[in-house]
Amino acid sequence: MAKKEFNIFNYLKKNTKNIFIITIVGFIAGIFLGFGGYIRYGSMVDTVAIVNGKKISLSRYNRLLNQAIENYRDQANDISDEVIKSLKQQVLRDLIQEEVFWQEAQKYGIVVTDQEVFYDIMRIPAFQKNGQFDRETYYRTLFLRLKTTPKEFELSRKKRIAMFKLREFILSGIKISEPELQMAYKEKKGSLKDFDKEKENFYTELLQEKQVAVLEEWYKQINNSVKIKLLLKDL
Repeated sequence: MAKKEFNIFNYLKKNTKNIFIITIVGFIAGIFLGFGGYIRYGSMVDTVAIVNGKKISLSRYNRLLNQAIENYRDQANDISDEVIKSLKQQVLRDLIQEEVFWQEAQKYGIVVTDQEVFYDIMRIPAFQKNGQFDRETYYRTLFLRLKTTPKEFELSRKKRIAMFKLREFILSGIKISEPELQMAYKEKKGSLKDFDKEKENFYTELLQEKQVAVLEEWYKQINNSVKIKLLLKDL
């Protein structure tokens, strides 16, 4: 009998109710560098790319690119044409990834509350004064340094938190049974002689391997379905 192919999207749909109790842990790891087939189009007003029909703002792209260039210069680095090209690609890639995963999070019912966004922002050192969140510092930093509005910045943080939740939801469904652990150990070591002594470390290693495999499969399925139109000509 043929082995049934694992489909992460079917898994997510069946477990949607569990999404709302997931803790926000870590940032999404192992993100692949490209999505789907890029299609280049002509210019469009204030649009740098279109992801599954959703526009990514050119003005936001320019602001983030300017920040990236300023941060690079602050480290006493020289800016060459090659560096600028690399920063452009990195900023655009990050914006596309943000939109792709935001769409996936919404698809599976992940909710990020205003309170979660507020607590996330409170922990950012740039918005603190004497170790505490300071609203005046927050607004001043947004307007003068980041060149953005509270609404835009908070939406960006909401999307980031949603990515955390989506990743952790997927990983939370990965389990390893005792028989599976013993079988994998015996295949690798040849016997169960030192199984009890090495069990804990081996479990951690095997779990990480399975997590990476599931994430890669998930990325691959997104990669095969996402539609991206690039509107920049100088990348």
